[in-house]
Order: sequence, then structure tokens, then C-alpha cells
Amino acid sequence: MFGRKAAEKLDNTAAALHKVGGKAGEAVANAVIAPVRRQIDTDCTRCANGKCKKH
Repeated sequence: MFGRKAAEKLDNTAAALHKVGGKAGEAVANAVIAPVRRQIDTDCTRCANGKCKKH
């Protein structure tokens, strides 16, 4: 249903929320973005670009 570009946008949005909002931003990302992101069969796009600090 969603592709790599959608995964990249979701990953970047989640990272931005975490950076700006800290724990509150991460809670929002987990509640709103994570369910959609789980439907995409693609690994973390930020890891592939060397930008991920979580994995």
C-alpha cells in the first residue's frame, strides 16, 4: 500500500517530532505514525542514510 518514499517521510517526521518535542514528541510519533509505519515492509530509511540514532 505504501512505498519507500512514504516510509522515508514517516521516518523523517518521527525523527523531527522526537527532536523538537522530546518525550512528548516521541509519544505522539508512536501513537500516530507508528501504526502506519508498521504497514510498510521497508527497513528504517534513516538507518540506510546513516541518520538514525535509534538503531
